[in-house]
Amino acid sequence: MAETLVIRLRAAPEAPASWLIVDANGARSGPQRSGAVAEALPFVDGRRVLLLVPGSEVTLAEPELPLRGGARVTQAVPFALEEHLASDVDALHFAIGNRTDSAIGTPVAAVARGLMDRWNETCLSAGVAPQAAYADSAVVPVVPHGCTLLLDESALYVRRADAMPFVLDAEPLVTALDVALGPPVDEASPREHVTFFVSPVEYEANRELIEGLRPRTASLQVKLMTEGALPVLAAQAVGTNAVNLLQGTYAPSRSINVGLQRWRLPAALAAACFLAFVAVQAVSLWKLSRAEKRLDAQITEVFQQALPGQPVVDPRAQMQGVLGGGGSGRGALLPALSALAQAMAGAPAGKLEAINLRGDALDLRLVAPTVEALDGIKQAMARSGIDAELTSATPRGDVVEGRLQLKFGPA
Repeated sequence: MAETLVIRLRAAPEAPASWLIVDANGARSGPQRSGAVAEALPFVDGRRVLLLVPGSEVTLAEPELPLRGGARVTQAVPFALEEHLASDVDALHFAIGNRTDSAIGTPVAAVARGLMDRWNETCLSAGVAPQAAYADSAVVPVVPHGCTLLLDESALYVRRADAMPFVLDAEPLVTALDVALGPPVDEASPREHVTFFVSPVEYEANRELIEGLRPRTASLQVKLMTEGALPVLAAQAVGTNAVNLLQGTYAPSRSINVGLQRWRLPAALAAACFLAFVAVQAVSLWKLSRAEKRLDAQITEVFQQALPGQPVVDPRAQMQGVLGGGGSGRGALLPALSALAQAMAGAPAGKLEAINLRGDALDLRLVAPTVEALDGIKQAMARSGIDAELTSATPRGDVVEGRLQLKFGPA
């Protein structure tokens, strides 16, 4: 008998996933486990994989759509739901289900593309390729002519046979129950049969509130989920006719799924190596970019000191245009300024405060944390072939003010 691996993701990205193997009838086969999705990989081979995503993130509706038309139906969905959605329809992924003969509307699910991308990437990076993905609210057990409530941590799932399921914030629970069942009414009002799924811990914490529903219902059946909600949801997921979110760009490829059964682990390892290589290259490029920005800032600062009031477009080209025809050693000014900018980039704590060109000499006023830092700038310029002399170094607060003179002969 074919088995199915049901994996449930939670709303919080950092929350662990949980998974369970069930047979074709929904009966569990083995223990429930939890952890990273990659840890479920050993249980994938030979089994169908279903993904349950948070129902609180998926909008379910039954708009009236054309009976036929293929692409026309798909195009009509965003317009049919636009007034009922808070998000921009362009940022949403829409999936269409199968309409039953007795239904007027067509089941539709809408979810943010960003979430679909995140869930898809989570499975892809783990080497897991689900064949279908459902909102977990859509696989809550349904009771004919009654209402099903399922309390799971801070969420209250509500489902009726003749309506779309929905999820409420269960904090506070009394408010969520009033929304789900309606406020208390008089004894003559009709009541419905209610089945309440709840964990033993949450039942004990809310016993008085839950048992207090009996006068408001035709009947109340409390079912304790000793291992949480997943076994209840997984049993329903196997034979569900809920809307499969894996459509359009997210539809699984059969050939890829078959190949992944054999090559999933090697592909995951190769992907991990590639991602590590990309990360190293990205860090290297980021460091080079930062160094380049610091150098550009130093060059711009020198340009503004030398040519105050001039708009900065291309400092190097502008300097060449201004100094290209100068004499008396000014032809060496541009290389000197370039060497200064590079030396200052090597001393990020240093700052150029003033610059003064006098004949064949350039006087600079700089500040740096120490005399050694000033001397380092001088030495760096000397290595570039610039005749630099540190004429003074005067303490000024927590920095040292230095005067540096650059000398160059005739052009």
